[in-house]
Amino acid sequence: MVRFFNRTHDLSILEDLYRAPSSSLVVLYGRRRVGKTELAKEFIKNKKSIYLFVEIKPEKLLLKDLEGSLEKIMDFRPRLDSWDDFFDIIFKIKEKIIIVFDEFQNFKKIDPQFFSKFQKYWDEHHRESRHMFIVIGSYVGMIKRIFLGDKEPLFGRATLLYNLMPFGFLDSHTFLRGFYDLDTKEAMKFYFILGGVPKYLLLAGEFGTPDADKTFKKLFIDTRILMEEGMNILKLEFGTDHKSYFSILEAIASGKATPKDISDYTGIQASTVSKYLHELLHDYEIVKKEEPVIKTKARSGRYFLNDNFFNFWFRFIYKNYGTFEIDPEMGQELVRKDSNTYFGTAFESVAKEFLIAINKKDGKSGEGGEDGKDGLPFRFLEIGRWWDKDVEIDLIGFNKTTREILFCEVKWKNLTKNEAEQIMRKLKEKAVKVKGKWIEHYCLIAKEIGQKEELDFLAFDIADME
Repeated sequence: MVRFFNRTHDLSILEDLYRAPSSSLVVLYGRRRVGKTELAKEFIKNKKSIYLFVEIKPEKLLLKDLEGSLEKIMDFRPRLDSWDDFFDIIFKIKEKIIIVFDEFQNFKKIDPQFFSKFQKYWDEHHRESRHMFIVIGSYVGMIKRIFLGDKEPLFGRATLLYNLMPFGFLDSHTFLRGFYDLDTKEAMKFYFILGGVPKYLLLAGEFGTPDADKTFKKLFIDTRILMEEGMNILKLEFGTDHKSYFSILEAIASGKATPKDISDYTGIQASTVSKYLHELLHDYEIVKKEEPVIKTKARSGRYFLNDNFFNFWFRFIYKNYGTFEIDPEMGQELVRKDSNTYFGTAFESVAKEFLIAINKKDGKSGEGGEDGKDGLPFRFLEIGRWWDKDVEIDLIGFNKTTREILFCEVKWKNLTKNEAEQIMRKLKEKAVKVKGKWIEHYCLIAKEIGQKEELDFLAFDIADME
C-alpha cells in the first residue's frame, strides 16, 4: 500500500534547514490534497517534535493537545493556560525541537492575537534558539497574506516559504504502479485527469482500475468523490467572489488565454479580469503567465492553469455540472467527445518533461544525432511554448551560446510516416517566423509514429517514453 512516496527533493530541503545550527521558520503551503501533512510527518519521524493540527475549536482544547505533546518530550506534563505559557516553555528548551502547526491559518478564527504573540516570542528568542517551526497552510491566499502582508505581525519572519507542488508525470506513473500494472498511455490519461495530486492518485489506486475512463466514472459519477472537489477546495479560498474567479478559470480551461478573450468569454469587464488574473497568479498561484520562449512583440503573455486537475474539472465538470446532475451518462459523453482535444494540450507538458529528462541524460552537445534513437543533437538551456499572432509552435528548446534550436510539434495521435512528414513540413513553415539565426533541428512527439526509424528528423512516441 502506497502511503508516502518519493518527495526526496522536498525532504532534502527540510533536512538542510534542520541541520543548520540556527532556528528556522518554514512556511509549507500549497493546494489541498498535495501531501503537505504527509511530508511533514515523514520529515519529523525519529526527531524530537511536536505536531498540532490547528482544528477550529476553543483555544483551551488546543492547549490541552499541546500539553500531551510536550509531555512526550519532557519529564512531566506542563500546564498551559495561554499561548504565553506554551512559548515560554518552548524557548526555554535548549535541545532542538521541531514544532509543526498544521492548517496554521485557522488561528485567525481561533485567536487573531496569536500571530502577534508568535511574532513577539520569535523576535525575542529565535537568535539563541535552535528550534525549527513548520507552519502548514492549505489556503494559499490566506497563508501568503499572513507572512507576506507588510502590515501583518509575521511579515518578513519566515526563513523559507515553500510551495509544495503536485508530482510530475513520471512520479505519478510510478505511484500508480504501486497499485496495479499500468501502461504508459493509460498512465498519461490518469495524469491529464487527476494531475499529480497524491490524494487523487491514492483514490484512483484504491477505488479505480487500470482503465482511466472507468476510473473517471467511478470517482466522478458513481461515488462522486471528486465531482465537487474543485468547488470544495476553491470556494473557501476565494470567498464571496468565487463565482467571478470560477468563470475566469473556466474560460482559461476552455482555451481562452488572453485577458481580452477571457473578458469576451465571461462578460466580465477587461479591467476586472486583469485584477482577478493578478490575484490568481500572485496570491493564489492557480494560474501561470507565460511569454513566448523566444521574445516576439510586447504584451504577448498568455494565461494557463497550473494544475491538471483544475484544468480538467473546470473544462468538463464545472462547465457541464447541470448535465451531470440531470443525466450523468450524457455528461460522460461530453467528456468523451472533447477529451482527445484536451489530452492533446495536456500531452505537451509530458512531452516537455520527457525532453528535459533526455536533455539532462545526454549532457553533452552533439550527442544523439538526428535519428531519434540516441537522444538529442545538442543540449538546450531553455525550453517552452512559442507563438506570434496566429502562429504557434508547441515547444522550442534552444541554446543561445551554440545558437542551436529544436522546434518540436506534439500530437496526441497515432501517425503514419506520411502524416508525420506532413506535420513536419508545416512545422518548418512556422519555424521561419522565429527571430534569429539558428542551427535548426526538428522534432515530433506523438502517441505512436509508424516507421519512425525512416524519418529524417527526431521522432519520439510513447514507446520511447516507456
